[in-house]
Amino acid sequence: MDLTHLRENRRHGTQDFPVGVYRMELPAGHPILENHWHEETEFLAVESGRAIFQIGASEYELQAGDAIFVPGGEIHGGYPAEDSACTYTAIVFDPGMLIGGREGETARFLQHLQRGRLALPPHFGKGTEWGERAVGRLERMFKLFESADPAREMKIIGELYLLLAEFWSAGVSVSRETEAPSEARTLERLKEALKFVETNFGRKLTVRELAEAAGMSEGHFCRVFKTYMRRTPVEYVNHFRLRYAARRLSDSDATVGEAAAEAGFDNFSYFSKLFRSLYDCTPSEYRKAKAQGGRTEVR
Repeated sequence: MDLTHLRENRRHGTQDFPVGVYRMELPAGHPILENHWHEETEFLAVESGRAIFQIGASEYELQAGDAIFVPGGEIHGGYPAEDSACTYTAIVFDPGMLIGGREGETARFLQHLQRGRLALPPHFGKGTEWGERAVGRLERMFKLFESADPAREMKIIGELYLLLAEFWSAGVSVSRETEAPSEARTLERLKEALKFVETNFGRKLTVRELAEAAGMSEGHFCRVFKTYMRRTPVEYVNHFRLRYAARRLSDSDATVGEAAAEAGFDNFSYFSKLFRSLYDCTPSEYRKAKAQGGRTEVR
């Protein structure tokens, strides 16, 4: 994921096989997953440890053997559960590849899922036979993705069909047509404000501007923002700017002062203080570590 942007612009997998699998092994207290969204569907399974994952405004605590389903377009992220470490794997894919030229009930099921008219349980795993079977299919796909099997892509597609069939057979998929449209509108308005940050972060921004971009009052905007993003608007903007500056320091010849200015900071001391609080080092130390191929952790 491009950590300077909330929305992922990267392609998951390839054009011919739009499937990506990502494994993260994180020590205790380490950030789990930045809040973001993408148009593709995602399943995420916890292999060890515990963490809290957020989908929209709802939170779910997962431990080994648990998984979540994230519909395309939904803001989601994760953070540590107390002092637990966490290892998880996610598969991100375009459900459209499973439809192709199909017709009939299977095509309709997949189309409703792709268009957001059908929802799968957001949290599943231990406790139900179908949930355990679904997690088992995820684990098989993860292993296939890392294998040298020449038929791995075919087998993964087959497992995706069988995975979705587990939900269908268990009767746990739910129509989303009866959901109140207000939440969907709120989410889309929030995304407009986040896009506004992406294109204007290099200059001074006010909460009023962001609220206007979202078409909300300042008070309502701040409450909605904190609910979905776990940060205040100001904290989010500063975090976004710091990520941008860090990327400039690692990927370009820009000076520390230039990176700070491009990121929208007009006070160098304030920038350095925030940078150290996030990366546990100075901007110069960060650049040196990156140049030497070292790893810098985000707090």
